[in-house]
Amino acid sequence: MNVTTVCATLCAIATILVWNSGSSEAWVYASDLYPYCQLNSSSGGGMSCYFTRDQCEYRESCIPNPRYLGAARAREWKRKNKPEWRWW
Repeated sequence: MNVTTVCATLCAIATILVWNSGSSEAWVYASDLYPYCQLNSSSGGGMSCYFTRDQCEYRESCIPNPRYLGAARAREWKRKNKPEWRWW
């Protein structure tokens, strides 16, 4: 192989990587938008999340969500990532 071919190939690869760079935002799960979660052992360790502690079925097992984004960041994320509803 000659040097020109190697340089052209490396430049093409670099251009493709720069051009197709993915989004830099981290993935947000639905549970990250709620301040409280309730762990449920009867469903195999499932988790339900709520906006207030009053919504929890059993308030003793309702815990603060460690992944909660905070009210302002959750509102901002929901505003930027509105789902597109399709009605056929």
